[in-house]
Amino acid sequence: MAAPTSERRVPAAVLGCAGGVAGAVAKTAVAPLERIKLLNQVGHEGALQTLRRVTFHEGFWALWRGNSVNVLRMVPNKGVLLACSDLYKEPLRALERNKFWHGAASGALAGATAALLTYPLDLARSRMAGLLKQRGDFNRYHRAGLSGTLAIIRREEGIRGLFAGLSPTLAGAFPYEGLKFGTYDALKHSGLAGEGGGGSLWKATCGALAATAAHLATYPNDTVRRRMQVQGADGQPPKYTSALDCYFKVKAAEGWTGLYRGLGITLIRGIPNTGIQFLVYETLKDVLDAYG
Repeated sequence: MAAPTSERRVPAAVLGCAGGVAGAVAKTAVAPLERIKLLNQVGHEGALQTLRRVTFHEGFWALWRGNSVNVLRMVPNKGVLLACSDLYKEPLRALERNKFWHGAASGALAGATAALLTYPLDLARSRMAGLLKQRGDFNRYHRAGLSGTLAIIRREEGIRGLFAGLSPTLAGAFPYEGLKFGTYDALKHSGLAGEGGGGSLWKATCGALAATAAHLATYPNDTVRRRMQVQGADGQPPKYTSALDCYFKVKAAEGWTGLYRGLGITLIRGIPNTGIQFLVYETLKDVLDAYG
């Protein structure tokens, strides 16, 4: 049987291009769910209620607010993430016999690398999409755009402000991406795929299942990092002194459910998002490699 496509040594530039396009397509497809999930995480109650508030106060297309920044972030982020997840497998060949641990180790390292290189864009997107229209007007991050938002944060919060929430982001990137890529590789190479090794639909299914498992295991950390990212916006005093402080304060004030707010819509969003992402990535990788 021929070796699986993902095991070929594909050039890094091909992997980066395929990963960037895959991330952009997937994020645009699920942008409305992404924004509702983000608003739920930072304190707004209920997916349907949030959907009504956004469309009533800001209009239908506001469901894609921040998506251009998210796509701009996704192209390098997912390009680095998906490319590094393959590239890191080479020095980790000692783990190759176990598909889960091989994929998990390379995915965890790739996740941390991607987060570090693109973090200010992630922060700007959270500020732009994580706040609703206020007092009859859009908040200043909505009006400022990407460069303006970064400038506001830099001016008012300093260089450190551009990396607010980085520690929980990195702490979450290791287990989340590790579980996602480990589960994806284990499923993709399992006997469930049949003799042919599975086609595009199987790869998309594997990606969706892998994302679901990773979200369930690491979701509270994502809630904490989002709250850390939006605190201090519009000159408000910070609520939390650290990620750990945020975790305990949210739990004390809102219970365990506060840490899992938005999980339902995240899981709904994660199935098409990661399924599309892996499907487009694997397909483009094959096409670009064949014609490269």
